[in-house]
Amino acid sequence: MTDMRARLTLLQVSDSSFPSGAFAFSHGLEGLLRDGKVTGRASIEAILTDQVIPRWLDFDRVFVSRAHTAGAEPDQLTAIDADCDVRSTAPALRNASLSIGRSLLTSHSRMKTPGASAWHAEVVRRTGCGHAAVVQGAMGRACGLDLHSVVVGALYGQVAGVTSAAIRLGKVGALEAQAMLGRVLAAAADGLGTPCPAVPAGFAPLIDIAAQRAPRGHARLFAN
Repeated sequence: MTDMRARLTLLQVSDSSFPSGAFAFSHGLEGLLRDGKVTGRASIEAILTDQVIPRWLDFDRVFVSRAHTAGAEPDQLTAIDADCDVRSTAPALRNASLSIGRSLLTSHSRMKTPGASAWHAEVVRRTGCGHAAVVQGAMGRACGLDLHSVVVGALYGQVAGVTSAAIRLGKVGALEAQAMLGRVLAAAADGLGTPCPAVPAGFAPLIDIAAQRAPRGHARLFAN
């Protein structure tokens, strides 16, 4: 794949119109708003830079990288997926990861991305299989993207999804959100410059607590 083709492919799979479900994932923003932990642009920006990005860098990035290295080896991907599932202790976040991953894999299967159909059949047979980070890594490689490009695209989708949710919830305007996104992406770029951890261990207490409390609350955890 040429460098220009790779860039265009990265834009395609990272775009909000790509049917992955990732842009419907708000990281519990509704619950945080309900509880007064988030009140406006400044606190949304803080959630992104202090919770969402660090957790992704220390947890999801590990599984994206492992899956990209494994490539189209179903047994290796299943083992990586199982490890991700065991370490996903917040049920709401775990279920969202599975929903996004399976939606993304279904899209790649229908698009005839190499290896997608075989792995999709394996995911259908197994519970706790098809986590978003694992699918992103494996399908990114199948699309001919190098690991750096896949990681950049996956983190962008994570950050942009929360920003989009903030707009839909009426807490920031579209232009204000873009200015915020620019600042947050600068922090994300700095984070991507750090080494990928050998062991996944993301820590985002506000997000995790909001997810754990969701079944007892009235606000939905995710906007879709």
